[in-house]
Amino acid sequence: MSEHAHPVGYKSYFKTWFWLLVLTLLALGLGYAPLGAGFKAFLLVTVTLAKIVLIATIFMHLQYEKLNLVMLTFAPLILAIILFAFTFPETQGSATHVLMVR
Repeated sequence: MSEHAHPVGYKSYFKTWFWLLVLTLLALGLGYAPLGAGFKAFLLVTVTLAKIVLIATIFMHLQYEKLNLVMLTFAPLILAIILFAFTFPETQGSATHVLMVR
């Protein structure tokens, strides 16, 4: 093992598994919660970001590289917002994105 390796033990893996389970159950519960759609989406994205940070910190060993952890977490979110901003005007005036229930 090199000098810069930071070993992760079974205790750390168990804690990670436990918190991922808690966050997954929280996301599942939020899906059924009687909340507004926008607020529910915000909470689900927040839970997902927390899971991303947890996984990247432990399994990708980024807990000692703060800048890489921040970039890994927020770069895809910023890219998704940019892509949404570019493609959203194409749906104006069209009901193709709405499911029709008969």
